[in-house]
Amino acid sequence: MAHDKHDTKGFDLSDSPGHLLHRSQQFAAERFTKAMAGAKLTQRQFAVLHATAQEEGLTQTQLVKSTGIDRSTLAELVARMVKNGLLEREKLADDARANAVKLTESGRALLEAATLGAMEADKAILSALPKNKRASFIETLRRIAETLEKGEEAAKQAKLIAKEKKKKAKKKAKEKAKAKAKKAEKKGKKSKKHRADAPDTATA
Repeated sequence: MAHDKHDTKGFDLSDSPGHLLHRSQQFAAERFTKAMAGAKLTQRQFAVLHATAQEEGLTQTQLVKSTGIDRSTLAELVARMVKNGLLEREKLADDARANAVKLTESGRALLEAATLGAMEADKAILSALPKNKRASFIETLRRIAETLEKGEEAAKQAKLIAKEKKKKAKKKAKEKAKAKAKKAEKKGKKSKKHRADAPDTATA
């Protein structure tokens, strides 16, 4: 393993943004679970329920954007929540490949209780900060999330563009090889015809 040229001796875990965010997330998850009073609902599932309630009939692609949960994880979450009777899916009339996601009555009732739990958890988290620091704290977290999401989106777009360029280059190379083979075949046929048309000097 190659060693990085950067000096790692000065790294302090207690000053690491990543580590501190992780610890804060652990605290938030514990508070949320405690506030849920035994109801089996994760923070991600709560986010899906809340986003769905905000706009009934969203597709899973739209839920990815509104919750920030990656596509594969969200697909698993929705499937599990449909199985548990919290959500239901309907095929869109104008796109048979997409599903509109809606809350069931059970999902709506659980969301109501979960929202109260989420509010209690948020209150506990913010209580660790002075009142005059809370708004800026929320704004900082929002800015981090939005910046990272934009970066991920830009990376995805760049990957798609690179993939499309590679596909076009491959197609162009294939067409070029095909044209070259066709030209060689045509030249071979012409040469063969020329030999056939030439007088046989041995029998002349």
